[in-house]
Amino acid sequence: MEKVTSLEEIRNTAEQSGFFNYFSESILSYAQLHRFEANEFILYEGQNPDYLYFVAEGQAKAYITHSNGKVSLVNFLYAPCFIGEMELLNAKQKTVGIQAMVTLTCIALPMEQIRKTLLDDPVFLRGLCIYLSKKADNNSRIYTHNMAYPLENRLAKFIQITAHSGIYSEKHTEASEYLGVTYRHLLYVIADFVKKGILQKTIYGYRIINIEALNGLASEN
Repeated sequence: MEKVTSLEEIRNTAEQSGFFNYFSESILSYAQLHRFEANEFILYEGQNPDYLYFVAEGQAKAYITHSNGKVSLVNFLYAPCFIGEMELLNAKQKTVGIQAMVTLTCIALPMEQIRKTLLDDPVFLRGLCIYLSKKADNNSRIYTHNMAYPLENRLAKFIQITAHSGIYSEKHTEASEYLGVTYRHLLYVIADFVKKGILQKTIYGYRIINIEALNGLASEN
């Protein structure tokens, strides 16, 4: 993780990312920029965050481990968004693990220093309430989406989201859990994509060789 303390760079990032839709100008004096590389963890599961992160650029994914040892992919995070907002409110006892999917640029605010200021700020609280409402609505949409469309369409969209440099390499166990299907069903549809010339198996995962066909399936959901 790279830390940037240049006020000019922090301000430019804030202005370009919508940071001031949630925060007052004065809060910027506490801020740093944190940059995470792809696959780097922003938070490990169960870790108490030291910072409230405003994700200015990039994409990440959230994991949780169940009591039986099973790991589930919970959600995807897209800029602009928050990491640590529930912990700011003292509303979550156990944090999920969050891992960058691409280079992730965050405006980092030290949690303990800014907690009281933000929780006394009606503008921030109003913006946070709207954000959490939209987040809950999106989670509901994901659930109903998984119930309404065939796996081939949902998998195509999932591959679109998670592939990097034309390679899809997500773990089958996590993908099947997220998509709400059995491991066997997922493998069957992936094999069908290979048979149809949409994917090609490699030592790194699956290469997308027919992006038009994949996009066509993804757009049908």
